[in-house]
Amino acid sequence: MGLGDITRAGVLAAVEECQHLGREAFRRRYGFGRATAYELVLNENRYDSKAIAGVAHLYSVGSPLSAADFSGGAHTVVRRLRALGFTVTDGSATTDGSQQMAPQVVLQPRGGPRDRGPRNFAGSIRQGVRIADIKHVLGEHADALTALYPDGTARLWGATPTTQANNEKVRTLRNRRIGDEVLFYADGHFIARARILHLFESSAVAQAVWGADADGATWEHIMALGEVEEFPDPVLAAPILRRLNVPAPLRSLTLRPAEDYQHAAQLLPRKVHPLSPQTPASLPVVSRQLSPADLLDRIGALNTHRRAGSDAPSRHQPLALLWAVSRIATGKPRLAPWSCFRTEVGALLAEFGLPGSKVTPEYPFWHLQGSGLWEVHGIPKDAGPMPRTGVLNTAQPVAGLTHASTELLQNPLTRLQAVVTLCSTYLDDVDQRELLNRVGLAGYTTADGLPDEDPDGPGEEGIGPERTTGPTPRRESSSSRLMRNAAIANQVKDLYSNACQVCKTCLQYKRRPYSEAAHIRGLGSPHDGPDELPNLLCLCPNHHVLFDGLEIFIDVDGYVKKTHGGDSLGRLHRHMSHQIDDEHLRYHRTLCELNRLTGK
Repeated sequence: MGLGDITRAGVLAAVEECQHLGREAFRRRYGFGRATAYELVLNENRYDSKAIAGVAHLYSVGSPLSAADFSGGAHTVVRRLRALGFTVTDGSATTDGSQQMAPQVVLQPRGGPRDRGPRNFAGSIRQGVRIADIKHVLGEHADALTALYPDGTARLWGATPTTQANNEKVRTLRNRRIGDEVLFYADGHFIARARILHLFESSAVAQAVWGADADGATWEHIMALGEVEEFPDPVLAAPILRRLNVPAPLRSLTLRPAEDYQHAAQLLPRKVHPLSPQTPASLPVVSRQLSPADLLDRIGALNTHRRAGSDAPSRHQPLALLWAVSRIATGKPRLAPWSCFRTEVGALLAEFGLPGSKVTPEYPFWHLQGSGLWEVHGIPKDAGPMPRTGVLNTAQPVAGLTHASTELLQNPLTRLQAVVTLCSTYLDDVDQRELLNRVGLAGYTTADGLPDEDPDGPGEEGIGPERTTGPTPRRESSSSRLMRNAAIANQVKDLYSNACQVCKTCLQYKRRPYSEAAHIRGLGSPHDGPDELPNLLCLCPNHHVLFDGLEIFIDVDGYVKKTHGGDSLGRLHRHMSHQIDDEHLRYHRTLCELNRLTGK
């Protein structure tokens, strides 16, 4: 894997995270230094190109690139980002955020009927050019246009060559750059504007798109354009041209510097920037102060549809959210590309979805935005209210939980409560134990969780019944185990003189008192409990097994009860010097609630 695996959607997701964290914190989190040469410029903001590319790789294929992975140097990063349609400039002379990239302006005559200007504008700008129709002549530019236009339709405009050495047109063709603004001129007015995404020369492409003019020339100096905006009312050009010191009427392709354009741009309509990520206007806005209660309320109120003749809610969104929560629990990136989502969530829908329902992962991928807990990056702005599967396959957008949701789900109790809410509200008729195992949340089936590594390894149950007589054979294995603090374990035992806090039994083993220190919130994944006295109980082996197996719990009044049936075993014995953390007890009770759901 390398730079070639980075997608446009992955870059947009990395940029969004950089905006959320701040440029310095973003670099620090992922181990990058400040850009010394090249910077990515997007919406007039600057970003460290290598850091963005490294994190974009994470969201494109699931693993980040480190600063040491860019063996080809900064130029390889620049080439890839530019191939995806982004502007990358030499930022060595700028300070961090102190200067912004301002576009130059390209004044582009549309041309009259004799030059087929109106027809060409309608065909290749307003309607667009299907990439599939010209792919046979695109050559090395095919990948760039495919990345720039995930919907498969390119907006192209070209200019014919000139035989003169250094006129205005030649200077414009030589000095225009990606990120510049283009103003289309016709009949004394400016009629539209756009942004340059890519520049290339190809007479073959020009011939395929526009043919040739009366002199046999083609429009081979080609601009690939984005953010195309036709003005509802054409704007009188003369005042703008005066500010740009350009004679009226406009007769030639002309370039003016950014500082001149800043003064003239005031006479143009306010620019309408596309939404990124695109979100339907009807979707709720999530407060930055999202609370755990808000999160659980939103999870419990998903807009799940019901099939005709059925009262059961669709499981598409709940299963996708459970998959997303499991990614947080297992330390995976919060955002995943469509290909990963389609494969993994599609398999869950096939196995655990409503009987007879279609496997359509594209619906939760997009419509989970309605929960206010989900975001999507990399969808073309003209994809409509529900992007088609073909658009998703081409664009490879990324989606997942928002920053606010992810930060809340880092808390083990909130994460567990989210799992319980999903299982109890939408997945009542599912084999929940198997489902949790499938999504990587098997650790929730016991209070002590899973060890870092199974010392026996998967699928190794022994050598079978055909073993001959003699000593039991041995095999070598390696494992990693959690480091427990023996001192605090002995401390809780000493507080109770090795008597069980449930039954008060004090066992004797080899003529010495014996008890066990039990963690209330397990140290293993996904519980991640602390190894400290407020998270410990002194129990006999029997009640330790029942407590870890989620067969007993401690209620809010301090009574020990059976998980199934609710019978009381009496009040938990507590020493006055033993301050048990109520949050850990609450976590264990929630685990037992999940056990009731999955164990029926």
